[in-house]
Amino acid sequence: MATEILANLLETGVLSEEAGAQIKEALDKKLSEAREEITAELREEFAQKFEHDKSVIVEAMDNMLKNTITTEMEEFKSDRESLIAERVAYKKAISEHAKLLEKFITSRLATEVKELRNDRAKVNENLEQTKKFVVKQLSRELAEFHNDKRELVNTKVRLVAEGKEILNKTKDNFIKRSAELVENTIKNSLRSEMKTLKEDIQAAKENEFGRKVFEAFSGEFMTSHLNEGTEVAKVNKKLDESATKVAELEKVIADKDADIENATKAQRILEDKIDRKEVMSGLLAPLGKEKREVMSELLESVKTSNLKSAFKKYLPAVLDEKNVSTKEETKTLTEGKVTEHTGDREVVTEESQSSGSDAEIIQLKKLAGLQN
Repeated sequence: MATEILANLLETGVLSEEAGAQIKEALDKKLSEAREEITAELREEFAQKFEHDKSVIVEAMDNMLKNTITTEMEEFKSDRESLIAERVAYKKAISEHAKLLEKFITSRLATEVKELRNDRAKVNENLEQTKKFVVKQLSRELAEFHNDKRELVNTKVRLVAEGKEILNKTKDNFIKRSAELVENTIKNSLRSEMKTLKEDIQAAKENEFGRKVFEAFSGEFMTSHLNEGTEVAKVNKKLDESATKVAELEKVIADKDADIENATKAQRILEDKIDRKEVMSGLLAPLGKEKREVMSELLESVKTSNLKSAFKKYLPAVLDEKNVSTKEETKTLTEGKVTEHTGDREVVTEESQSSGSDAEIIQLKKLAGLQN
């Protein structure tokens, strides 16, 4: 308001600019002093009012908190008392239920343990019966298998021996018939050959006479003036000789290659034959003459590397080793120990031994490198 009045006075020219400025400055100073004074008064008034309101609020909060805490403490106390009572009642109830539960569990556990023992006893009994049945059947099957194996070897040996006898008879018959046929054939052939020889001798005499006549004529012809192609004949002859020499050299080279190949093959066969002969001599040395021949027939178609295993296979049958075969079967069937652990029972071991064998057969087997 004062500023507007001062501006109007300056506009009307009543006051000079310098006076107006001084008045404006003094007016601003007064206004600022009045503003500061009013501000200080208002601050003091608001501070007093704040302190009063603060004390009122603090007192109200204290009252409210006190009432609330008192109420909550009473509720907490009552809840605690009720919780203690419920816990005591729970302990009483759970002790009664625990006794009942323990009694029930004990009875059920005793029943289950009893049933488990009964089932275990039945299982052990069934297992024992099954084991006995399996061992019995396995022993029977193994015995049948070894019997069949022994019979097969014996049959093979018998067939070889019989075949050898039949082969010898057949060979003798064949030799007799062949001798008769060869004798007749030779007689007929000699007759025809003698006749042919006479004819050939006659023809050779005639050819010899003709050759002599031809040589005499050809010698005369070569020295006469009628032999105009002598140089050509010489050249052709040299060419024929060269071709013949080349063919002979090629034939010699081919023969050498064939001889080398045959020599290598023969050496390989000879080495195998020597090795086989040494092995056979070592294996057949302990045997008698007849058994050596039978064993030789059996081992004839066996490879050299498999001679020892085949000899061990056929030796019992060749020697008619019935007792030893039975002993080996019994040992095979009862070689393992039947052991059984069932609770507090002791270990039961069953072994069967066989005794008695021929001293000569054992000696032969030792010499052949076989174990008893």
